[in-house]
Amino acid sequence: MLLFKLECKRLFAGTINKLVLVLFIVSGVFAIYQGALGYKSVRIDQYKSMVVFQKEREHVNSRETLPAAGSLAYYASAPTEWKLSPWAALFVGETPSSMVASKVRATALQSQIFNREIVNPAQQRAGGLDLGFVLVYFLPLVIGILTVTLISDEQHAGRWRLLNALPNSAFRLLGKQIALRFVVIWLLVVILLVSAAMILSLPFDTLFWIVLGATSLYMVFWFALATLIMSFGKNSVVNSLAYLSSWVVLALLVPGAVHLYLSAQYQSDAPLEITLQQRMTLNDGWDKDKQATLNEFLTHEPSWQDTAPLGEAFDWKWYYAQQHMSDLAVQSIVEENIRNNQARQARLQSLSVLSPALFFQLTLNELANTSSGYQLQYRQQVAEYHQTIRHFFYDFLFFDKPVTRQDVEDFPLFKAQAMETQNGLWKLLVSAVFVLVIAALAIVRIRKVRPL
Repeated sequence: MLLFKLECKRLFAGTINKLVLVLFIVSGVFAIYQGALGYKSVRIDQYKSMVVFQKEREHVNSRETLPAAGSLAYYASAPTEWKLSPWAALFVGETPSSMVASKVRATALQSQIFNREIVNPAQQRAGGLDLGFVLVYFLPLVIGILTVTLISDEQHAGRWRLLNALPNSAFRLLGKQIALRFVVIWLLVVILLVSAAMILSLPFDTLFWIVLGATSLYMVFWFALATLIMSFGKNSVVNSLAYLSSWVVLALLVPGAVHLYLSAQYQSDAPLEITLQQRMTLNDGWDKDKQATLNEFLTHEPSWQDTAPLGEAFDWKWYYAQQHMSDLAVQSIVEENIRNNQARQARLQSLSVLSPALFFQLTLNELANTSSGYQLQYRQQVAEYHQTIRHFFYDFLFFDKPVTRQDVEDFPLFKAQAMETQNGLWKLLVSAVFVLVIAALAIVRIRKVRPL
């Protein structure tokens, strides 16, 4: 017990140690606070979109004469929603680079997606400060500062020779010092996660324990790496430089190289090509035979083939037929772009094993449903909803049905579906085996350390 108290005093006696622990807590609390505000803002935007749409529907129904179906379809901008988990406040992932409450109309879908895209999600790598950033990048630095000079400090103080003179005394003391630092940092992580769970009303369910388990496993890796570096018996400067270099390589250079490789391997101008080609198809349609365009449309949408032929005047059903034909004109490019993004995401997952930081970050994003894979699922839901809107209005456009107030009330609303969860448990198990191997190697080597 006395030895434990002495080790606690040594741990918290150094100004650097206390400062780095305080900075870790402060940055974690700030990240949680900022994430909670960001998540609240997103939820408010999604809620406002629904309220505004409801007000617009009430306004339409309050008019003496309802607008024509074509005009109503043109202005009816229906909100959608990326059904985010509250964990998205802690692990932002791809959500800053994608509209989480996109509005869609019955007009061409692809132009609505890409014309309004401010940043290309495939090129967006880093978001703002969130708890994931603190855990992925700052946590290893805290571990290194508190751990990597333990042996060299004992050597500098002249105690290492004395401890090595006694059987296993040096190893036991070093093990207790490392265990103490692990427990202290782990408790700080637990405090941050529990605080975040209470602030965001997160349940203490399986997901909470998986996040805590993944973070603990990540900590074990960096503690094992620090122990391996110490096992070479170098001085404090060499140990610190070696650890910092390892952090730069594993947390910065390797992920950067992976993203550069993927950007070169899967580089695509598909969003720009889709936008331009669809716009050209729409513009050219005004100069083509409109009845021929409608007939071609009806081959793809046979449910409305009993519609009357076009007259000389402008007809909304031709307009929306042309809109859909412009979507079909770029459909192959859209599908290729989706396959390209899926292949890129799969390759990123496989290459993430080269960097514990990248692997951990992707794992957190998967657990929070904020990864690129979930972004693709959300866009697929938007595409399916767009088809529902089109078919809703087609009944009025192609069969000349008058729009009633009840029809306005029956306008289909977007229903966010539960996204398919990616099963990453096996990845955590494989990474656990890898980390345990590193830890075992560190233990074997540390037993062989001899005094300088």
